[in-house]
Amino acid sequence: MSIVRTYAFVLKAIRFGDTSVIYRLFTRDQGVVPVMARGVRRPKSRFGGVLEPFRHLQVIYYSRDNRDIQTLSGAELVTTYSAITESLERMEAGGRWFRLLRAVLPDRAPAVTMFDLVPVALDRLCRTPVARTSRWETFHRAAAVAHLGVSPELTMCVACGRPVDGSETPSFSIVDGGVVCSQCRRERTGCRSLSPAEYALLNLYHHPDYELLEQLDENANGDAKVRDLVREFVRYHADLRPGAA
Repeated sequence: MSIVRTYAFVLKAIRFGDTSVIYRLFTRDQGVVPVMARGVRRPKSRFGGVLEPFRHLQVIYYSRDNRDIQTLSGAELVTTYSAITESLERMEAGGRWFRLLRAVLPDRAPAVTMFDLVPVALDRLCRTPVARTSRWETFHRAAAVAHLGVSPELTMCVACGRPVDGSETPSFSIVDGGVVCSQCRRERTGCRSLSPAEYALLNLYHHPDYELLEQLDENANGDAKVRDLVREFVRYHADLRPGAA
């Protein structure tokens, strides 16, 4: 048995018995770890009500190699993102994003860069206007799976390898995972045409600098179409079941 002290976020909570809860924690050092918090639902629980979604925690748990569920010993609050829980729209967007994390992260697989994205993303969500939560969610879906090596090809045709830019009105293929030049499109099915503005938007949703997307006009041309493309790409290439996230 070893004692593990690490940082974590709650991905899911399942009631167990009269007073206990099993939590799926996304930890910085060990990835997703299921833990049992005994007595957490008692009025005078030592956990003090800190084990809630959208909270950055420091946790201590006992780890045994022969157990699937570890025992939580302690939890302290590091940061709370209260602006999320004060808005239904932010909570829904954040909840869907956490379900994506839960779907793509295997148990006990360290994902430090993915973990470090979470506090950054939640801080951004706190500052995101309610009308733009869908834009926040789409960008961070793409950013999350990029840490797993799932990113589209946006600079070269996925069919012939020729460089592509917005001047020739490229298309996008969900199945092939990237842009298709105007010549190769004639030989492929299922491609979606992109206007120069939509191609530029697609690049922004996969750009590491979120501030560039924040500066966009509220009614950018093609934004809804591009958000749908990004979500379909993530769902297909992250092998998500329909409705999983």
